[in-house]
Amino acid sequence: MDEENRIAPEGKVWVCCACGKTSKDSYGIKFPKETSRGWDASCVLNCQLFNKDKLVFDIDNGRVVEVRS
Repeated sequence: MDEENRIAPEGKVWVCCACGKTSKDSYGIKFPKETSRGWDASCVLNCQLFNKDKLVFDIDNGRVVEVRS
């Protein structure tokens, strides 16, 4: 994936569908302050791009627990 396609556009974020962590960069490298702690190779393989306004977060750990339709 080239760098242009791995950066989430405005209003979107990469979400790991396995654990709910989020990142602006699908590899979790370029924007460390906008990447959930612990984003790893599994997250890279399991992430999908979602609109931020459709996400429901767990207030205790900050991870995505639901994507609204």
